[in-house]
Amino acid sequence: MERGRLKMSNKIRYRILGIVISFFVSVPALMAESDPTGWALQPLPLVSASSDDGFGYGLRVYGTYKDAKAEPYKYQIYGQYYATTRGYEFHELSLDAVDFLDSSFRIITRIGVERTLNAQWYGTGNFQDIQRQKRIKAGEMPINENVRTDPSTGEPIRDLYTFEDYGDSAIYSLNTRALLSPNSGDFLNPGRKLLKQTQGKYFYYDRIRPFIMMSTEQWIGDSNFKWFVGLRGQRYKIQSYAGDFEAGDKLPNGRTLIDIEQPLGYDATQDNRFVNGVRGALIYDSRPRKREINPNAGVFADIHVEGVGKGTGSHYSFTRYTAAWRQYIELLPGVFNPRDQELVFAYRFLGQKTTGDVPFYEMGRIYTSRESAEGLGGNGGLRGYPANQFVDRVMGMANFEMRLTTFHWNVLGGIDFIFLGYYDLGRVAPTNREMTLKGLHRAYGGGVRLLWQENVVINISYGRSQFESNFNFGFNHMF
Repeated sequence: MERGRLKMSNKIRYRILGIVISFFVSVPALMAESDPTGWALQPLPLVSASSDDGFGYGLRVYGTYKDAKAEPYKYQIYGQYYATTRGYEFHELSLDAVDFLDSSFRIITRIGVERTLNAQWYGTGNFQDIQRQKRIKAGEMPINENVRTDPSTGEPIRDLYTFEDYGDSAIYSLNTRALLSPNSGDFLNPGRKLLKQTQGKYFYYDRIRPFIMMSTEQWIGDSNFKWFVGLRGQRYKIQSYAGDFEAGDKLPNGRTLIDIEQPLGYDATQDNRFVNGVRGALIYDSRPRKREINPNAGVFADIHVEGVGKGTGSHYSFTRYTAAWRQYIELLPGVFNPRDQELVFAYRFLGQKTTGDVPFYEMGRIYTSRESAEGLGGNGGLRGYPANQFVDRVMGMANFEMRLTTFHWNVLGGIDFIFLGYYDLGRVAPTNREMTLKGLHRAYGGGVRLLWQENVVINISYGRSQFESNFNFGFNHMF
């Protein structure tokens, strides 16, 4: 591809993959049982996969310091390199100080760069024609912008596409003008193969985002309430695929949806644009302190507000309000605990409203004091749809999970196996009035999660919806 897009040869990919696998095999020799106090080193190969990003490879190295004064740890530092076969990259350094210098302040700092070579934009709205979107990507139907227009009226000429009669390898097919106006000389349509080359990137764009995030929080007295304040610095660069040639294609990409709509934020295709925000939240957290990573009881709720504007050095001005309620209930402990097992019902209700001039690449961002997601889809929303499938100014969802911890392996410091089943539903709307219980989207699925040394959750799951599916091999509970 052109415009300086990052490329990596298969030979380099396989070499990196070989290093990661070799490292994973050698981890038992490098690791020792973690001490109850002091520093412990946890090198974690990032071998993962998802429907949105493809196969992932990389390495994250944790340094965790534990003592008796802070739960679940006193300090945790990690650095990571991560990339995928579909062009997603996320490189990061992070410091989480739960009890910074014995001050009772928790300070979290993250700095890194994220690149999404196939960031998705389907437009706003709750009612998306997903089957049409899939056919457009596959070259099975044209988008109106690619259909020829009548030079006298400027209106699209509605062609009759019959690719099924010609097969996928057909270069061209006939349209209705071949019958109605055989002398027009304009009676050939590009076949499915060529059409896919010109509009296969119709819903995608390239997004580059260096960022720095800093936050601090503190418990309010001896209560379960805490306050939270933070800063988020982000710089966006957007690249359109229009005019680019994909590997092996004979035709360039046509205009994409962002080129046609040119939504607010399209100016980032010309120059870098800053989206810096000030954050604040009130948090209620009654989860067991030691089990923050994998809770089995309590409530974790927060009301989060982020303001972005000229005062923060941004090119846009908007405010984002997010509220979330998460609860964890252990079921039948008398049945499972004697077997060293555990069954937990966990659920989350989340709602968000955005006001002001928000750029399209930030409209789908969902932020709480801990979590982030992109629209109602992907691995942080409705887990049967792609990221950013449903985006609007008002968004809401509910997620329900059953987590069954079954057995424990005494290797690599200890691994617990958690089997998972879940059900998600939600919708979006442009205004509060239009946010109703009608038109809810649903997804369901399951998988397994591995709890490693009580500090790291490895997540393997598969979800389905009416028209889509989503696979994820990643990290952390979703909530």
